[in-house]
Amino acid sequence: MPHPRSILGKLGLVCLGTLIGLLLLEGALQLRARFVTPSTVSQVAIVPQVVPDERLGYRPNPNIPGHDSRGWRNSSSLERADIVVIGDSHVYGSAWPQWVGASLHRTVYQMGSNGYGPAQYALLLDEVLAFEPKVIIATYDYGDDIYDSYKFVYRIGDFKRSTLDTMFDSSFALTNAKSQQALTRAETIDPELLRRKYLDCRTPVEVPDSRLQSVHDVLASPPLVPLANEGMLKRAMAFLTRNSALIHAVRTRLFTAEIQPNGKDISPKLCPRYRDQKLTTLFNPGYRMLVLDDTDPRIVEGERIALLAYRLIAQRCRQPRCSFYVMMIPTKETAFRARIESSLEHQSYMVDLWNAEGHARANASTFFAREHIATIDTLPFLEELIASDVNPYPEDFDIHPVQVGYDAFARAVVEQLERDGIGR
Repeated sequence: MPHPRSILGKLGLVCLGTLIGLLLLEGALQLRARFVTPSTVSQVAIVPQVVPDERLGYRPNPNIPGHDSRGWRNSSSLERADIVVIGDSHVYGSAWPQWVGASLHRTVYQMGSNGYGPAQYALLLDEVLAFEPKVIIATYDYGDDIYDSYKFVYRIGDFKRSTLDTMFDSSFALTNAKSQQALTRAETIDPELLRRKYLDCRTPVEVPDSRLQSVHDVLASPPLVPLANEGMLKRAMAFLTRNSALIHAVRTRLFTAEIQPNGKDISPKLCPRYRDQKLTTLFNPGYRMLVLDDTDPRIVEGERIALLAYRLIAQRCRQPRCSFYVMMIPTKETAFRARIESSLEHQSYMVDLWNAEGHARANASTFFAREHIATIDTLPFLEELIASDVNPYPEDFDIHPVQVGYDAFARAVVEQLERDGIGR
C-alpha cells in the first residue's frame, strides 16, 4: 500500500507541473499576441490631445487638425475678435460659437478645453483681452465646474496649475481655519472624490460597501479607501480575466457572446432610464450630484472660487469696456426635469440632484445680480426642445448635447446679445 506521504508528494509534483505548464502556455500566447501581428495593420503615431501649460496645467495641442497655432479649436488664429467664448468641453466639442458669429455678423474666437472651469478662465483673461473683444462669454457648467475649480486651485489630480503662479494664492485664499481643516478632513476621508468611481453609471463596478455610494455628509463617513480595498480579491480576478491570454482563448472557444454589464442593468435606482412614446435617454444622477453636494466642504469651496473667478473677469472686463456674460449650462437631468419629474420623483438620486442644482443656481443668480454680471441661461431653450418632443441629448449617458442642443445654446446667446444691442 502506497505511503500517504508518497501520494501527497506525487500530487504536489502533478500540481506543480500543471502550474508550470499553464504559465508556459500563458507566456506563449502572450508572445504570440505581441509578435505575430498581421502585416497589413499600420502603426499610427498617437498625437496627444493636450500639451503642458505652465499656468493652466494643460491646453489643447496646436498640432491637432482643426486647432489653430495657439492650440484653440478655430479655423485660424485671429488677432482681433468681436466675441470671445471661453469654456469647457461644451465649447471645445462644438462649433456653436461660430454659429453665433455668423448670426450676428461678428467675428468669434473660441477658447475651450475639456476639463476647464472658471479658475482656468480667470487665468486666460490676459490672452482673451489681447483680442480687444466687445463681448466675453464664459460658460458655467453645473455638471462639473464647481468641483473643477476646487481641484485646480488646490492642485488636486493629474493636471495641476503651476506652483509659481500666485494669483489664486493671493486673490482667492481661504483664510478661515475651520474651513481649511474641513477641506483636509474631506480629502482624507474621500481622496479626490473616490466615490465617483462607484456612482458612475457609464462604467459600473463592484461596490464593496454601500457607503461608497452615499452622497451626503462625507465628514461623517469613515475613511473610504479601506472600504474600497475590501473588494481587492474580486478585482484581482477581474484583472486576470481581462488580461490573461489563456483565459481569453478558453472563453472565446466556450462562449460565443459575453454579456457586458451596463448602468441600467446594474442599478435602476442609481442609473434611471427614461422612455416615453417620443423620447428616451439614460441619466447619471449620483455622479452629477456628488459635485453639487454642499454638505461637502470641497464643493462649497469650489463654488466660492468659481464665483470669485467670474467676478474677477467682470471687473477686468469693465476697464476695456467690453460686455461680460456668464452662460449657465444645466445638467442633462435638470434639463429633462419638467418632462420626467412625475415619472422619476421617487428616485432619490434624481431628486437630490435637482434640489442641489436648484440651490447652486439660486446662489449664482443672487451673486451675479449683486455683482451686476449679465447671464445667459440655456435651460429654458433646452426645456423648450424637450417639451416639443425633440431630444437635445444622446440616448445614452452622454451629458453633451447633440447638434440640435448646441443650436439651442447658440440661440440663447444670439437672442440675449440682440436684446442688448450687440449684433447686426
